[in-house]
Amino acid sequence: MPQNPGSVWIMGLSSAGKSTLANMLIKRLRDNGYPCLLLDGDQIRSIFPERLGFDPESRRKQTLRVMALTQWISSQGILPIVAIIHPFENGRRTCRETLHNYFEVYLKCSLETCSARDAKNIYGPAIAGNAKNVVGVDIPYDTPQNPDLELESNTMSPEQMLEVLWDKLQENLLQGYLLRDANFSSVAARGR
Repeated sequence: MPQNPGSVWIMGLSSAGKSTLANMLIKRLRDNGYPCLLLDGDQIRSIFPERLGFDPESRRKQTLRVMALTQWISSQGILPIVAIIHPFENGRRTCRETLHNYFEVYLKCSLETCSARDAKNIYGPAIAGNAKNVVGVDIPYDTPQNPDLELESNTMSPEQMLEVLWDKLQENLLQGYLLRDANFSSVAARGR
């Protein structure tokens, strides 16, 4: 039976840099022989037949969907890297209580910085009162109480954040993740 490596959840406001950091981490993990899979919040929404909205209740349901996917993927010996807003502390608490080796990374970034980076044009209409259900504007973002790692996305480059995250994962989550499954024998032979 494959080893359950846990999961890494990268969270923060829209445009905080979650997908950028997650994609960089996926590349680093794969380059080092770790089987992993990216679960990006925007992409996950599109794979389910029942489309969820962006209101608080739909966001809670989305978290439960992602949690179930994460649990299943991890049980197959694959490390899920989740890039999701994850706005509610009670949802994070449920993840921590339910998921094996749940590792929470909070990208702390001001609304002003996120608005300036906003390629999806989410914040402008919401701030002007022309759009609803935007986390950080009319839906509060609960500041994480106990993240395993907090990164200052306002001031750190993606490369700097990756190095800090990589070091922290090496100390914690990846240290016991030995790839001895037959599918990864070449990695195991290299001593991973």
